[in-house]
Amino acid sequence: MTFYIDGPNDNGEGIYDLLTEEGEHLASHYCSHIGYALEDLESRRPERQKEWKAKFGDYQIVYLGDDAITRETLLASNKRYYEREEAQ
Repeated sequence: MTFYIDGPNDNGEGIYDLLTEEGEHLASHYCSHIGYALEDLESRRPERQKEWKAKFGDYQIVYLGDDAITRETLLASNKRYYEREEAQ
């Protein structure tokens, strides 16, 4: 499973989100710069690591744009994820 960090276009101060490749929103954090996002969202959060490891198994975290997934694709996945959740 891949998790994506998405944030401001300039990679500066703002809200950073962590979403799964399937579109599930996992966390948000206000960061002063993209360089703090990984630590604030996951690396310094052992309770989140434990929860997500139990739920998803092994996972990797990448910054949006580091692979072929675009913001539009990720947001479309997010919309589909929550539409499925509401239908259940």
